[in-house]
Amino acid sequence: MNFIFSSKYVIKKIVSNILPQYKCSKENYLFLKRITPAFLSKKIANRSLDKKILIASMGYYDIKTEAMYVKALEGLGYEAIILTGYDPFIKKTCNIFGIDKISFYEDYFDLFSFKTLREESIELINKCSNVKDILNLKKYNIQIGKYAASSVMRQTRLGDIDLNKIEIRKLIIEGLSNSLKMASMSRIILDKIKPDLFFVTDRGYSPVGEFFDTCLDKGIPVIQRCGSHKSGHQILKLYNKPEMGSINHHSLSEESWDYMKNMHWDDNSWKELYDEIKDTYVSGDWFSEVGTQFNKKIYDKQELFSKLQLDLSKKVAVVFPHMFWDATFFWGEDIFNDYYDWFVNVLKIAALNKNINWIIKIHPANIVKAKRDHYYGEHKELIAIRETLGKLPDHIKVISPESDINTFNFFSIMDYCLTVRGTIGIEASAFGINTFTAGTGRYDKKGFTHDFNSREDYISCIRSIENIGPMRKDKIELARRYAYGIFILRPICLDLLEHKHNQDEKASIKFNMLFKTKEEFETSTFVKEFRQFVLSGKEDYLNLNKRIT
Repeated sequence: MNFIFSSKYVIKKIVSNILPQYKCSKENYLFLKRITPAFLSKKIANRSLDKKILIASMGYYDIKTEAMYVKALEGLGYEAIILTGYDPFIKKTCNIFGIDKISFYEDYFDLFSFKTLREESIELINKCSNVKDILNLKKYNIQIGKYAASSVMRQTRLGDIDLNKIEIRKLIIEGLSNSLKMASMSRIILDKIKPDLFFVTDRGYSPVGEFFDTCLDKGIPVIQRCGSHKSGHQILKLYNKPEMGSINHHSLSEESWDYMKNMHWDDNSWKELYDEIKDTYVSGDWFSEVGTQFNKKIYDKQELFSKLQLDLSKKVAVVFPHMFWDATFFWGEDIFNDYYDWFVNVLKIAALNKNINWIIKIHPANIVKAKRDHYYGEHKELIAIRETLGKLPDHIKVISPESDINTFNFFSIMDYCLTVRGTIGIEASAFGINTFTAGTGRYDKKGFTHDFNSREDYISCIRSIENIGPMRKDKIELARRYAYGIFILRPICLDLLEHKHNQDEKASIKFNMLFKTKEEFETSTFVKEFRQFVLSGKEDYLNLNKRIT
């Protein structure tokens, strides 16, 4: 592949060896060089590679796992092209796995004029009077406004976007300039490579998001992989239509949901699901990728009521706020402006409704993500609580991310679960707890949650939430069927790897290869199941070998 080098690229290459991330990349290269079986350096296919897969790589952070997918795809005739940010060791690392086609985003920077991009961004911003106007900005059917806003919020950890603040306005202009560049770059690269498949992990930010949208617009299918709820497993979803863009990867397709609704169901099904949820929570492995249950304890019901000083005569509503700044705009339509707007409105309702116990459960992933980002400030949710409520009323309790209370405890005391679309709503519903959503795109409108068409309807309901009775048995079963699909059938097992997150402050990865030969690789459950999924053309990977009959 011909590279187009920019001055920034050359400078970056010169200083690369003194930057911390490149030290990590070098260490990763040396580690993989030591442990990787030699046969992986050659193409393992017994056929010609007549198809192309473009991989939006996470670079040194997870190239080792991406490479397992690459080698599996070679068996189906796919040749991999790696696309990533510049890293002086990534080529050497890829060569360990026989991947010799690598391109960097920086290769194309000189094709664009920063001045022109900035001028276009300013012109677009001047037409926007509020955040929704920004979020609606598109170019070539690419959601440049959403990617700009999401990336700025991730960078700054802002709760919302205030265009009246000069510094925020500048950051949005910069974010839009970058998104405009990536929108054009995605078209150039995709037209040049003409991939048959695009493979991605996190697609809620620039630059990967723009490629995701462009692929769907051009009819190029996309497979997204992401972490499952437990170590050694991942989730796979195929996107092949533009209208699928807002669907969450942790969801069931219509076909999968139909399967779950018609699947045999009995008490053993629920026991299997219950044990899966409890075991991963209690062991601390529940979404260990971001350390959600590290160093947490299980309390019995009475201990918990006493520890939180709850009124035993009142019902319990638990609010699970999303991290305001983390992938805010990409999983459906919200009835509030954003996660912050929803949270503040719920806080105001809670302050006035003294008929029940209110618990605000701040997302525990804040700890690991703060350590990874070298963030030492106060959690934004806590700031929002203080600014909205001032002195905390006695009937509202706040559980900080640092609390030792395992989230599993709340299933024994919770009557109502409030979230926009968090995973917690799936578990809570399965435990027979009324769940109230404030956004679409994941598990809403499946028959087991309380969903709303407007913020007015939502607010009206929450104001008298204590009047809502227990879930009906038929709704609970629907929730359990959905949860079974998500937590039992959807994860694909990476059985050829040791791939887990250590329970330390950054949830560091413990990785090893559990195979030595090509035969062991080819006969692994992962390789066979992944190939079958790709050939099937289905939206969801489902492990139907685990189905109950």
